[in-house]
Amino acid sequence: MEKRLSDALIEEHHADTPAFPKREEARSIELFYDLFFVANLTSFTTVHPIDDKQTIMSYIGFFAILWFTWLQVVLFDVRFGVDSLFERVAKLIHFGVMTTFAIVGTRFDPSRHGKAYVTLRQLSMVMIISRILLVCQYGSVMLWVKRYRKITTPLAIHMAVFAAGAVVCLGFFFTFISYASGQAYVVWYIIIVLEAMAVFIVSSYWRTVSFKQTNLNERCGLLTLIILGEGIIVLTKSMNYLVEGENFSRSIIAQIISAVLIIYSVYMLYFDQTSRPPPNPILHHSWALVHFPFHAALVLLMEGTSRFITWRNALEIVDHILNQYSTIWDQSPNSTLTLSRQLGSFSTEILKSVDADPVKYNVTGYLTDISYASDPNSEQVTTAAFQVVIVLVDATLKFFKIEAAQNPNASLARHLQVVVVVVVVI
Repeated sequence: MEKRLSDALIEEHHADTPAFPKREEARSIELFYDLFFVANLTSFTTVHPIDDKQTIMSYIGFFAILWFTWLQVVLFDVRFGVDSLFERVAKLIHFGVMTTFAIVGTRFDPSRHGKAYVTLRQLSMVMIISRILLVCQYGSVMLWVKRYRKITTPLAIHMAVFAAGAVVCLGFFFTFISYASGQAYVVWYIIIVLEAMAVFIVSSYWRTVSFKQTNLNERCGLLTLIILGEGIIVLTKSMNYLVEGENFSRSIIAQIISAVLIIYSVYMLYFDQTSRPPPNPILHHSWALVHFPFHAALVLLMEGTSRFITWRNALEIVDHILNQYSTIWDQSPNSTLTLSRQLGSFSTEILKSVDADPVKYNVTGYLTDISYASDPNSEQVTTAAFQVVIVLVDATLKFFKIEAAQNPNASLARHLQVVVVVVVVI
């Protein structure tokens, strides 16, 4: 590190102002750090499906903590990152922080009663470690440039900001001792926003630590590209359900094409306009900050597109079940035995197409009740036939991992909320 920083200080504008090296592209270790960020999102999405307003708010809350932690590491790397033993150890700790976020994130749900405060305490400790590490990194830079007066002050302010953030998080670590104090987690979001604002304000006032001629714009673009790639992975998983469901209809193919066009359109709209960072420092900082809502919306868009394809395919199979049930019923007006056999054959076909266990979704009892009934129009036959349909629909929804709510009105309200959010995001 001494050699690299000494080389960086050779070119001087003034006797008390060092010139740090220009960074035009990201290093491999920085891209590796971005992968840890996306792995967190994948892990959190897998454990916390986004299916109602509460889960969306929880997802955005965790994403905010994760994204602003990533941002602070990037803001250091693009200005002062060097290839040294200290920086590699620091990066290893940052990897550990991201990994711990992934572990703790599986239980992140601030609205959950009971032991929610335990998870909040763990997250507070992870944030403390992250902020202390940033203090050490900025401190190491100040140690090597301490003879340059115009840069020690902004570096000291950076250290003070993150030290204050660590102290506040430590205070909340002891605050999260019961569910009654669980609402204090809102202050987290105030802290992470103030930290980012402080760094940008300091860099605007002291141009020696500004983001001019850094690769901040590239780092934001690379994360966008990685998030798009993760969205493609999520989309292909939905396609796997389509293949397993053996129902490649024209509407499903059209939805897949539409999803690909959405991803490609986002790619073109973003990267065709971001070749160069805004020349004005304030615009440059604002451009970096607006990536937070953009990335959050992008993640929700990718997940929503995948879920919509899955939901649409499930509805097609359910519609096929209902139509076929109606056809079988019309074709067997006088024979309960024929009705039982046709329903049995159709049930076997559906259960096989959705890879359902015939033992778990057993319709033999209902078919037996139908075959032994004397009157095909009796309540016994109608009830048993309807139960067969319910079993097939339930197996289909379970195959696509769709939960059916107990309260239909509540279910409708939740789905309407989700639809509204998804439409706004798109």
